[in-house]
Amino acid sequence: MSETVYQEKVMEVEPFGVEKIPKEERHGQPKQMFTLWFATNLNVVTWFTGFLGIEFGLSLKYAVLAIIIGNLTGAAFLAMTSAMGPSLGRPVIPGSGRVFGKMGVAGLSIFNLMNNTGWLAVNLVLAVMALQKLAPLGYHAALLILTLASLLIAIYGYNFIHTFTRWMSIIVGILFVMVTVVALKNLPAVIAVNGHGAGGFSWGIFILAVAVTFSYQISYTPIGADYSRYLPEKTSKLQVWRFTYLGMLAVTTWLEILGALTASLGVQTGPMEFFSTLMGAFTIPALLTIILSIFPINAVAMYSGGLAMQSMGIPIKRWLSAVVIGGTAMLLVSFGTGKLADTYSNFLLLLSYWVAPWLGVVLCDFFCRQKNPAMERCSFGWMGILSFLCGVLISIPFMNSVFFVGPLAKNLGGADISYFLSMVVSGMLYLAIVKMKGAASVKVAAHTER
Repeated sequence: MSETVYQEKVMEVEPFGVEKIPKEERHGQPKQMFTLWFATNLNVVTWFTGFLGIEFGLSLKYAVLAIIIGNLTGAAFLAMTSAMGPSLGRPVIPGSGRVFGKMGVAGLSIFNLMNNTGWLAVNLVLAVMALQKLAPLGYHAALLILTLASLLIAIYGYNFIHTFTRWMSIIVGILFVMVTVVALKNLPAVIAVNGHGAGGFSWGIFILAVAVTFSYQISYTPIGADYSRYLPEKTSKLQVWRFTYLGMLAVTTWLEILGALTASLGVQTGPMEFFSTLMGAFTIPALLTIILSIFPINAVAMYSGGLAMQSMGIPIKRWLSAVVIGGTAMLLVSFGTGKLADTYSNFLLLLSYWVAPWLGVVLCDFFCRQKNPAMERCSFGWMGILSFLCGVLISIPFMNSVFFVGPLAKNLGGADISYFLSMVVSGMLYLAIVKMKGAASVKVAAHTER
């Protein structure tokens, strides 16, 4: 029995980390997942993600269709890992020790740590660019201010993050509605000056655009249970899934379609210059919106990055691990003055290829083993690791990224089906291995009883 009483206290530093949350500390409702994921993705990064289909060469209507398909499917998988939180009572990766073993969990946590730290660094650069447009601050001064402000949220932890994102979903939501109205109002004028990119269609590029949108969604799956693990254990999985899905789907579809609309203008400038051109007289409130919108995603990256550090087996307090992640991300971009953002974001997209095969194994284990007593007997980490590695290997020829294009992706006209393929292969292989081991264990047990 834990003596710590954290429960629903907001202005108290969260005392728990990756260990299972005690029964007496469980609290909250599934509807919190809507505002958490809505506010986390209510930012300019999501907006700019919508640019990619147009930049690949698709026409506006096909770019929008790719966005809709990618989000409809991808958000479902994030919602699944979020729904795992109440049962696990801890983050998904350390909670999958039965599947991957101690070494497997440590290795996967390193990938998760790199993802969170890297995206935090990229987001900080965008926020710094916006802040420098508003205030006469040097790069490093602006970087320090934004890092410390985000860090304060992450240090307080779970309850503070949920309360903060609930308010930010309203405040920043209203601001982004205003930004959307102004952007749509100014589109005709900008088109008249810059022209309109027509684009076209090919199945390869269309599938690539779907894959990118899909991968953006599933990139959050390793941290899906981080923000639902305090919910009471008997909380409805379907309710958690539904609120997570709707929150994520609503915001990403909205902002990415807006991004596709604005990208179709063909304005070739930096992100903040583009934004200023589009917003005109409303540039200052729009830049303020960008800055405010970055805080939820930065706090989430610091918090989940800290949990990933603990999952690696590093003996460190949760609040201190968030400080380390924030400091590391700040150092990553402190000498590049923003020039490293594009290169590093491309590297992170390449790194995210590990998520799909991991996800296939984890979901099959969590949602299938409970229905099969034979599978419950198996607890060998090598089965999860082998399935994961096979999923990664089989997907390599189908990858299409900035740093690497697989030979089969070229033959498919640039289509990237690696995410879908690796998820299915790793999951099905894991189920096959576990069922065989389970059947063998049953036979051995029956022979022993005789």
